Amino acid sequence: MTLDDIAALSQDVALDIEQVQAAWPAFENSFDSLQGRRMMGLVYGGSDRYRMASVRLDRDADNPLGLDETVIPGGDYLRLRLRGDAPGVYAQIAGAFDVLFDLADHDEDRPHIEHYRRDGEVDCLVPVRSPR
Repeated sequence: MTLDDIAALSQDVALDIEQVQAAWPAFENSFDSLQGRRMMGLVYGGSDRYRMASVRLDRDADNPLGLDETVIPGGDYLRLRLRGDAPGVYAQIAGAFDVLFDLADHDEDRPHIEHYRRDGEVDCLVPVRSPR
């Protein structure tokens, strides 16, 4: 699949599963509503940070929450969609990325992405090098 660059509001936490799980509810609850939001987690190779991100909406124009601003990089991604009951489906994310990294010509300059589509559905995205 191919993504365009996407403007987003974000917050970084340590790349530690317990800290990430603890930080998500507070990040989500900081918004007026999750209606229309696309929530993503980004991990840059070699980094010790996990970036929680929400695609920027029109109502975020003034960034009233004072969150960091980021761009989710576009380009080609290999996707594996997970479906199941939450929170159990979240335990499958690491394994899904292992499969994708084994299949992909991974572009290390862009992050791999967890796209939380809806309760119990997560797209795992690994950036791949574009053919030349």
